Amino acid sequence: MKRKMISLVLTLCLGLTLTLGAVDEFAKPQSKDALKKMKKADKAIKDKDYDAALALYSEIVQLEPNYAPAYFTTAQILRIKEAFDLALTNYEKALAISPDFAVALNEYVRTLMSLSRKAIDAQDLQKAAFYDEKILNTKNIETTHPQELQQIAYQMGSIRYTQNEFDKSIVAFQRFLAIPEIEKKAPSNCALANYMLGMNFSRLDQPVQANPYLEKFISGPQDAMTTPWLPLAYFLLANNHYLTLDKQVIKIKEDKTIDALTMFNRIADAAKASTGVQPNFAKAIELKPDLEDAYVMLGNYYFFCQDFDNAQAIYNDLIAKFPASLAMANYKAFLPSIDKEREAIKTLKAKKKTK
Repeated sequence: MKRKMISLVLTLCLGLTLTLGAVDEFAKPQSKDALKKMKKADKAIKDKDYDAALALYSEIVQLEPNYAPAYFTTAQILRIKEAFDLALTNYEKALAISPDFAVALNEYVRTLMSLSRKAIDAQDLQKAAFYDEKILNTKNIETTHPQELQQIAYQMGSIRYTQNEFDKSIVAFQRFLAIPEIEKKAPSNCALANYMLGMNFSRLDQPVQANPYLEKFISGPQDAMTTPWLPLAYFLLANNHYLTLDKQVIKIKEDKTIDALTMFNRIADAAKASTGVQPNFAKAIELKPDLEDAYVMLGNYYFFCQDFDNAQAIYNDLIAKFPASLAMANYKAFLPSIDKEREAIKTLKAKKKTK
C-alpha cells in the first residue's frame, strides 16, 4: 500500500512538472513584484515546499487577478495536496479568464473524471453526479473531450435514473445519443441508452415518448450486454400499451349515455385495436416465464377483448405457475368473473335480438 501511495505522489508531481511548462505560452505578468514571487514559488515547487508555493501564488493573484496561469498552477499544487474542491475552483478561474487554455481544461476534466470515479467507488452517487455535471457543463466539451463526454453522459443518465430523477436522466441519455456516430462508437451502450430512455419516459407516464425508444431497442442488434434486458423491454412496451388501453376502458365505463352491451362492445373494440399489447406480453413471457405481472395483464387484455377462453387459460396458467403469489386469492376470485361476464354478454345479446 505504501509503495502505491508513493507511486501516486510521484505521478502527481510529474504531472505538475510537465504541465507547468504549458504556461510559457502566456505573456509574463506585468508586475515585477509578481515576477519575483513566481520565481520564488517555482523554487518552492522544485523543493516540494507546496505550502510556501501556495502562499506565494496567493500573493501573485492579488497582484495579477487576471493572470490565468497563476490560478492554474495553484490548482495543480492543490491537487497534489488533495484539496480537490479548491483545485477545481482555481481551474475554473483560470478557464474563465482564458477559455482556450487547453492544458488547464485537460487537467480540470481529468481531475473531475478521477473524483467522479472515486465517488462511485464509494457509492456516493450524489457526489459523482456533482462532478459529472461539471464535465457536461464544460464549454465545448463535445469537441475538446468527446471520449469523456461519451462516458460521462451515459454515466450521468444511469445515476439520475437510480436517483429517480427521470427528467435529468432523459437529458443525459439524449445527449449521449446526440454524439456523432455514437452507434458505431458504442453500439451496446447506444442500444441500452434507448432502453433507458424508454424506461424513464415510462416512469413519467409518457408512453407516447417511451415506446419509440423501446421499439428501437427491441429491433436493434443484440449482444451479451443488451440481451438480458429484452424481456423487460417487451414487457414495458406491452405495459405502456395496456395502460393506455386501461384509461380508454375507464372512460368507456364512465359514459352513462350508453347501455351495458354497447359498453362491453366498445371495450372489446378498443382492446382489439391496441395491437401492441398481446404480442409484446407474449414475447416477454416467452423470454422470461417468471414475469407474473405479464400473465395478469395479458389475461385482463383477453378479458377486455371478450376472448374469454384465452383469459381463463392465462389465469389458470398464472395460478399454476405462481402458487406462492401474494395475489393468489385475487387470481382465483377472478376466474368465476370471467364466466360471469361471458354469460352476462350472452344474455344482453339475446335480449337485443328479441327486441
